[in-house]
This record gives sequence, structure tokens and C-alpha cells, in this order.
Amino acid sequence: MYRYASEAGLVLPPGTDINIPYEGRNLRGHLAEIADQTAVRGHVVICPGFTEFCEKYADVMQAFNDRGYNVLAIDWPGQGMSGHLGRHRIAVHCESFDQHIGAMDALIAAVGWQDRPLILFGHSMGGHLALRLCQHLDAQVIAAIILSPMIAPPVMPVWLVRLITHILVGAGFGRFYLLFKKPPALAHVRQFRPHNVLSRDKYGYESQFVWFDDNAELRRSQPTAGWVHAAYESCARTTLNKQWMAAIECPVLALVAGDEQVVHKASIDRMLACLPRLTRHDYDDARHELLNETPDVIADIWKRVDAFLGGG
Repeated sequence: MYRYASEAGLVLPPGTDINIPYEGRNLRGHLAEIADQTAVRGHVVICPGFTEFCEKYADVMQAFNDRGYNVLAIDWPGQGMSGHLGRHRIAVHCESFDQHIGAMDALIAAVGWQDRPLILFGHSMGGHLALRLCQHLDAQVIAAIILSPMIAPPVMPVWLVRLITHILVGAGFGRFYLLFKKPPALAHVRQFRPHNVLSRDKYGYESQFVWFDDNAELRRSQPTAGWVHAAYESCARTTLNKQWMAAIECPVLALVAGDEQVVHKASIDRMLACLPRLTRHDYDDARHELLNETPDVIADIWKRVDAFLGGG
């Protein structure tokens, strides 16, 4: 099933897929439980980023399994194996991030974790959604780990992007790419270039594209106008709201890229400071995909995760 990923030396996903109906479409998750269920240290929920899918977090699942944690990951609606919602097959579309919150509710219920204390692990857009879930599931979430969190998307000002995308959605263009945008060719984008915005590490950068050789259905690229509208609306209501951020009660470990160009760095700096139980570390010169960065960065991430969660 994962011939190319195996040949490339990637960690393969432990556990099994979970497929459930959600809003008339398939919702896919992945459950990786440790062998000895009497020795479970906790339950981790992985919140992937924009365009991402469960397989990309196979090494994270395995790392948490090795530490004694059961792990649940999700393909958000419109990503991975959870359907194609835009007019273009690989466009990322949603009408509201509330769809994603509802999808996570459904997946957690499907695996019987409704009453389990949860640790959230989110990257980029998944970091934003993890913070939303901290409030939405406040009685369950005991900690959150966020990497390169999307406190806001990169283009400013927020009010202008909201206005333009509101007009586009209202005019019936919500499921279309933004004007003058189209997905780059996979053969081009998968090649490492030293000045890319994702990672300084050639292997880390290129490895994330190998999954598409095994399953082309996983690939997504570029947002629709509707997704952009949904993202800015969600951020404006939540992670860009100081009172909202200050109401998050659980401890949060935030790992931030020093050379961040994918999400809005100034908003990260301004709004993370509102979290009452924040532990933050910045990786100087590292880029957005911290889990695909240089080996020393990845090793340090796990050292800090272990310290945050209370052990190795």
C-alpha cells in the first residue's frame, strides 16, 4: 500500500483507518493505539494543517505510541481522503471552520473518546483548530501542543480580505480558486529549492510529497475563495480576539518558526502572549514545517514535548 513511502524510508502509519459518514460524505480518521491498553499514558488528537492528511503524521503517531499514548488523527473535510469539496479536484474548500469542529466531534465519538482527557497536537491551520477545540472541548482537553500556529493567515489587513472574499462567496464563486490562482505542477513543487518557505532540510522537504506517489488522491493545493473567507472569519472571531485567547485554561506549548512566512508572524507574537498558561519556544531561522526541519530541530521538538507532558 505504501511502496514508495517505504522505499523512501518514511515511517508508515501505525494503526488503522476509521471511516464514518459526516454531512453526507466520508470522513476519514486514523486510530493508532498501543499494544498494551493497560499501560496507556493518555490520548492524543492530531489536528493537521492546510492541505494535509493523516499519513503526513505517521512519524508523529509512532513517536506518541512509543511514549505510551493512543493517537487519533483526522483528514479534515475536503482534505486527504475526506472528499473533494471545491470545483477543482485538488482545491481546498470549506464554508466554515465550524465544519471542522463538528467533524472532530464526530470522529472522537466514533472511537469512543467522548469522556477521555485529550491532548491536542496541531500544526498551522491545525494549530488554530486545536486552540478552538481547547474552548469547544474545555472539559476534556488537558493540554495542547501547537506548531507554527495559524493565528491569522499571512495576507493583511484582515478586514479587507474578509470583505473581498465575502463578495466573491456572495457572487457564487466560493468553491472556485481565487482570481489568478492555480495549483503548481507537482513535479515542480516537490523539488527542494534552498529559498523555499517550508523547510531548510532537503529530505524533510521532499519526503512530504512521496505520499502522493502511493496515493494521488491525497494531494490538495491552493484554497478556494470560500476557504479563505472561512479562515479569516474564524481567526477574527477566535485567535485574533484577546479575550477569547485569554479564556483558554489548559496549558499550551507553542513551537514557533523564526523564519515564518506561511502564516502571519506578527499575529503569533501578539496573540500567543494572551494565553494564560503558555510555554513558548522559537526556533531561530527554522521555517514553517517544523516537523520537516533539520534533525536537530526535530529532536529538540520531542525533547520539549516530553518535558511539557511530564516524561519521556
